[in-house]
Amino acid sequence: MNEPGFTDDIYARLAAICTPIQVLAGDELSEVGIHGPIGFVSAGRLAVVVDAEAGRTRTIALLQEGDAMALTGGGWPGAPGARVRAATDAELLVLTQSLDDVLCSDSALAAWIIRALAFAVADRELSAAIALEPRLERRLILKLRQLAERWGKVTPDGVRLDLRVTHQELGDMIGAARESITVALGRLQEQGEITVRRRTVILRQMEDQPAAATESA
Repeated sequence: MNEPGFTDDIYARLAAICTPIQVLAGDELSEVGIHGPIGFVSAGRLAVVVDAEAGRTRTIALLQEGDAMALTGGGWPGAPGARVRAATDAELLVLTQSLDDVLCSDSALAAWIIRALAFAVADRELSAAIALEPRLERRLILKLRQLAERWGKVTPDGVRLDLRVTHQELGDMIGAARESITVALGRLQEQGEITVRRRTVILRQMEDQPAAATESA
């Protein structure tokens, strides 16, 4: 999956036709006052969460600068009851015009929006495929690789994931208890799949990720 990128030019084009919505870390994006078919994360990071068993929540997507999200009905497509929560202070640009009008009037922006939407669909499909993997350790390493594709940095030791998520947050992403994540991380480290240094995870090179993701579906 190739991210569409978020250049200064694209931001300027979007800002001219969007309304900015500010969301503080920990707050949920309210449907009240949001009028538009689609939003674009222009700063910070948003988490899409759903209620799970035992009063817990599950994170089904993480959105960063440049990501697109449909706002139809105020929900998250394919996940009834999903809510959008700010993982950090964030800003969302909400489109104020008809999407059809934008696609017809600005070819450069239209191409970017289509790529952003295609990336969102592909990322969501990968998350769904990972969720179907029955083995916890396999599910965890696939999720770490998915996150590292977006937030990782290549180093001589491997791909360093500096997202700084907690064991609880990782558990929320793959439907596992915090204690199970701690044990699974230890086993993956013993197997040489990862190296854990405080809250930083280093993954060995990920050339096999596309095949691995397919196997989990």
